[in-house]
Amino acid sequence: MKPFYQGKIDTFCAIYAVLNALRITHGIRTLRARELFNDCLLKLSKNQQEFEDVLNQTTDYIALVDELLKTYAKAFPFIVESPFTTKKIPSVEEFWQVCEKWVNCDQHRTGIFRFKRFFDNNPNPTVKHWTVIGSIDATTLTLYDSSHDAEAIRHLHQDMYVTNIDMIDKDKSLYVQPETLRLIRLPF
Repeated sequence: MKPFYQGKIDTFCAIYAVLNALRITHGIRTLRARELFNDCLLKLSKNQQEFEDVLNQTTDYIALVDELLKTYAKAFPFIVESPFTTKKIPSVEEFWQVCEKWVNCDQHRTGIFRFKRFFDNNPNPTVKHWTVIGSIDATTLTLYDSSHDAEAIRHLHQDMYVTNIDMIDKDKSLYVQPETLRLIRLPF
């Protein structure tokens, strides 16, 4: 089953991540995903500031993701866990172990998270993107991702990213935001 793909110029990756997580956990189809997507955009458009924040990427989307998960759990029963907070930054290994243990425990489990990608020593991220864990083993985390970009990241390895933004450098320019990780599973 292929993920739902995001348009080249939109900024709705957080919505796509939630829908793609539901595709993994519940097997939702395109028409249902489109309904949910449209409902979300209509709801967002009722609050001009919130809608502008989403369009201009001036939000971290965490509140939006949490609201979507809360709303969709009524129609598609699932359980969400948020293992990390902003108070304690996990190591790359800790982040990996939590994801691997969760996803490999049973079928119909996934996680969504946000990463930032930095280029050319620019202190501001060039890419801010929400994605979905498709699978994970000891060496590779495969993304079930909405992006079609040629430069899109499809796989992560532990040596590719950091979980502490202060550790960004020319060799590791990908920052996975641990506090954004939402682990999703069926309730049974």
